Amino acid sequence: MTELPMPSTPMPKVELPVQDSAHHQFWRTPLWSWWRPMVAVVLGLLAFFVLSMIAGMVAIGLDMASGRTTVEDLQNMDAESIKATPALFLVNNISLALLIPLAILLSVWLFRQKGGWLVSVTGRIRWGWMGRCFAVLGPLWLVYVGLDTWLRARSGEGLGLHVNSDTWLLLFGILLTTPFQAAGEEYGFRAVLMRSAASFFRHRWLGFAVGAIFSSVLFMFAHGAGDMWLNIFYFCFGLIACGMTLRTGGIEAAIAMHVVNNVLSELTMPFTDISGIFNREAGTADATVLVGVLVPLIGWALVEWQARKSDVVASAAPGLARQQELDEQLATWQQQMITWQRAQAGPGSTL
Repeated sequence: MTELPMPSTPMPKVELPVQDSAHHQFWRTPLWSWWRPMVAVVLGLLAFFVLSMIAGMVAIGLDMASGRTTVEDLQNMDAESIKATPALFLVNNISLALLIPLAILLSVWLFRQKGGWLVSVTGRIRWGWMGRCFAVLGPLWLVYVGLDTWLRARSGEGLGLHVNSDTWLLLFGILLTTPFQAAGEEYGFRAVLMRSAASFFRHRWLGFAVGAIFSSVLFMFAHGAGDMWLNIFYFCFGLIACGMTLRTGGIEAAIAMHVVNNVLSELTMPFTDISGIFNREAGTADATVLVGVLVPLIGWALVEWQARKSDVVASAAPGLARQQELDEQLATWQQQMITWQRAQAGPGSTL
């Protein structure tokens, strides 16, 4: 008696989208299970909290070693009296930059997708496209930050810029760490968190709406602002970054916007007293913050213009070919099984 032909291994589940999918849908694959995005969110938020705590402790240790902070200062310190120092600022930047490898690990472990798929629907960083985004967003923010700086200089308070003992450390620190800090937040919020929430929905636009709101609310809370206007800015900034990601099929444009915004807005920091940069209590901002929302909206329009000119790929189905291959293997095995059953049944069988 011949043996029943069996597949050499169980048919695997495809780990990439088998239907045309936008960036936020890339975890909605045949491999998807409800627990995978939930674990990604829990571990991502837990890691974010742990990294923030470690960054704070490392910064305090560095400040104590340098004599900037004493034990008495720590004993008298409460949450509202924490002053920013170069160490706290730079270590915080580094901890946020670590969201990049964290996001990649979550993607590989939970969804079996390499890190490149977190960035774009092509599975890689599109450096040329990112360069275009920097080229159109950089001048916009230069005008915005330059005008804001000029208006503050013309006001009665002035800028009070001067070289101090922390100037060079902060200047080089900002240029070296802030781009990675901004990219880390995009990997964490626009890739991991938005995708996790969106993956629960098959419908593209419903998934995007839920994912964008979910990630933008967490992005707002992550900044720890007690001021209503600042929270509006953070939430809107997150939504705009989500919109860019949807329309361009990747987080390159959002990274470019985030990097340009953060680096240029921080360039005067090395020449000022930075102790209050983390002060986001109620009353620290007003309705003029809405101008800061208008600029990213204009930036989104510029990115959209460039995306249409360069015909950027906004969606893809990279797992379709693999799924078709597996379907063909399964069909072949099923046909072999029917042939085997007929052979076993003998002549005259109706099988």
